[in-house]
Amino acid sequence: MISKSTQKQIIEIWEDYQKTNKKVLDTKGNIIKDIDENRIDSIKDIKDIIDIFMIGDYFINEFKTSLDSYNKRNNYWGFTATKGQMFFNQLTKTNESNLEPLTVFLKEVISEPLNLEEALHKIEKLEKFANAIFKSAPDKRKAPNPGSVGYFLSYFWQIYNPGKWPVFYTSLVNGFKELGIWEDHKTQKENYEYFYNLNQEVKNILEEHSGRYISNWEAEHSFWNFTGKPKVEYKKAKPEIEIIEGSENKEEITFKANFDLNDYLIPRVAKLIELGNSNDKSAAAKGSDFEKMVAETFKLLGFETEIFGQGSGRNPDAIIKFREEHTAFIVDAKAYNEGYVMGRDDRAIREYIANYCPKLRKDGFTKIGFIIVSNSFKTNLQDFVNEITWNTDIKRFIPLTTEALLYCLGYKTKDDKVNLSVIIEHLTGLNGVITAQNIIQRFDDI
Repeated sequence: MISKSTQKQIIEIWEDYQKTNKKVLDTKGNIIKDIDENRIDSIKDIKDIIDIFMIGDYFINEFKTSLDSYNKRNNYWGFTATKGQMFFNQLTKTNESNLEPLTVFLKEVISEPLNLEEALHKIEKLEKFANAIFKSAPDKRKAPNPGSVGYFLSYFWQIYNPGKWPVFYTSLVNGFKELGIWEDHKTQKENYEYFYNLNQEVKNILEEHSGRYISNWEAEHSFWNFTGKPKVEYKKAKPEIEIIEGSENKEEITFKANFDLNDYLIPRVAKLIELGNSNDKSAAAKGSDFEKMVAETFKLLGFETEIFGQGSGRNPDAIIKFREEHTAFIVDAKAYNEGYVMGRDDRAIREYIANYCPKLRKDGFTKIGFIIVSNSFKTNLQDFVNEITWNTDIKRFIPLTTEALLYCLGYKTKDDKVNLSVIIEHLTGLNGVITAQNIIQRFDDI
C-alpha cells in the first residue's frame, strides 16, 4: 500500500507531466510528437513481423533482423538498446548450433500470456534458459544477461495488448526507487510481478485523481519525465536529461554522462578534441598529429591498428581490425576547425574502399566498414552513405564525432561490460552522424 505522502508525490509527478504538454523523449533524446498515435501505427507493422515469424515464414535470424530494422526507424519502445535488441542478438549468437529449438522456445515465450500467472511462468522459463548460458559463458559480456528478460518479454506482450501489459522499463523502476516504493527481488519473475502490481496501484491513484481511465502509456510517460528531470526536492536520476528551449522555438536535449570523461582517459588522448580545433600548427602538421591520435584511440579500444597517415601515399589514415569477429574498418580522420564537409574526399574514399576491401576480404574479414572521425560534420552525408553501402563491399559507413569516440573509450575503461564487441555493435546499429549524445544514451540502460 502506497502511503498518502507518496501518493501526493505521484500526483505531483503527473501534474508536472501535464504541464510539459505531455512531452516525451525517444532513446536518442528527441522530442516525439504524438507518441501514442505513432505506437498504435507501429504496432500493426510489428505484429505483422511477429506473425510472419510465428507461422514459420521467417527464420529466427530473419525475424531478429526485420525487428531490428523496423525499430531503428520507429524506436518508440527503446527496443534497440541493451535489454532489447542486444539481448536478442546475444541469445541467438550463443545458440547458433541450436537455432531450431531456440525458435520453438522463443515462439512460446513471446506469445501473449493469458494472465499474470502465465506471464510469470514464461519469464521464469526464459530467465532459467538465459541463466544457464550466462553461467557457463567464458566471457559473460557476450552472453544474454538474465536481467534483461523482464523487459524483453514485456515488450512483445505490450505489442499484443498495450492496455494489459506494462513494459518493464529500468527508467520506471528508477522512478519508483526515487519515491521509495520499489523493492528489489532475486529473480526477474518476482521483479515483474512486483512491478506489474505496483504499476497498477500507481494507475489507480492517478485514475482517482483525474476521474478517468489512465493507460499504461500515460503512466509510463509521466515517469519518464520524472526520471529525466525531477523536481528539485527529489534526487536526480542518471543520466540527467535537460530540455533546453532554443531561441527559435526549437528544443534541444542534452544527455549528461554520470561520470567525468577525463577521469577515464589518458592525458594524451584527452586532448584529441582540442587538437582538432587548434590553430597553432600548420594544417598538415595538425592533420598528421590528429590522424595518429585517432588511430591510437582506436588501439586503446582494443582494435588491432595499422597506421598509414600522411606521407604514405594514397592510403587511409588507418585500418582497424577485430579478428575475433572478422570485422575491420577503414578509418579517415579529419582535423577541420569548422566541421567536415564532403568534397574532394569523395574520390579518395572510393579509392580506399576499392583498394582495401579486397585485401581485407582475402585476410578473412567478412564485415568491413568505413569510419570518418571529425570534431563535427557540416555536410549531410546520408545520400553518399546510401550509395556507398549499396554499391561497394562496405557494410556500414559511420560518421563519428571525436567526442563520441572518446566517450566510447571512456565507457570501455569505466565498465568492463562495455567491451569491443559491444562498442562495435552499437556503432554499427546507429544511423547518421554519431555524436557523444548517442553514445551516452546508448550505453546507459533504458
